[in-house]
Amino acid sequence: MNITNLTLKRYVLKCLKLDSYKRDYRLTMKLPVYLHYTLIGLLLSDGGLERSVSSGNVRLSVNMSFKNLPYLFHLYNLFEPYTNTDVKILDVKSGKNNKYPKNYSTSRFKTISMPQLLYYYNIFYKYNHISGSIKKIISSELKFNFNGISLAHLIMGDGNYSFDKKIVRIYTNSFAENEVLLLSEIIKANLGINNKVKHDRRNQFIIIIEKDDIPILRSAVLPYMHPSMVYKLGIKESLIHKFNYERILDLI
Repeated sequence: MNITNLTLKRYVLKCLKLDSYKRDYRLTMKLPVYLHYTLIGLLLSDGGLERSVSSGNVRLSVNMSFKNLPYLFHLYNLFEPYTNTDVKILDVKSGKNNKYPKNYSTSRFKTISMPQLLYYYNIFYKYNHISGSIKKIISSELKFNFNGISLAHLIMGDGNYSFDKKIVRIYTNSFAENEVLLLSEIIKANLGINNKVKHDRRNQFIIIIEKDDIPILRSAVLPYMHPSMVYKLGIKESLIHKFNYERILDLI
């Protein structure tokens, strides 16, 4: 699933018309290292890649509930060189068939369509010839592209801390059991964090990190956790050290 030379040429010509800092980012054919690992975590949780045609470029779309707006703005700031639009707040009404319809708000941003994201699209998306649809998956390629930054963003998106049991749960419900087991193995192999896969409901599975391994988990991901999200590690925001943006900027 590659892009055509014409698509790439059009992309480059558009970039040449931009301000220098955006142009430099967009003409570099790989994402900066911090954004690379951030994107891996996002695609395991609230991020999605969109591609209108099989020979075209790919764009990132991130959607979250309104309560997570501070974290979404943080992500937007990271990927801002690749955006042409601002964060959007959307008012959503639940389906008409619901007995008790509710109104709620979501927040969203999208990048431009760009060739740098094709690599990630090929890792995370697979065409199902039987259903005729494209589905997000976890592949073995992830073992070479996963670290503490990735796990931090996965937890910020789909993590939950139980104060009763003192465990962290990662809700990987959208992936198949064998894929969740693979992710569990990668977390253990790449970060040394013991964890287990547990059946949640129907044919859905989640990852559990037990009380004894929470200190190791915090050590691995806390430097990359946005202050508004440290509660997902069982930590009060008021007790967290100042978020180290300088460390992040060194990797962008």
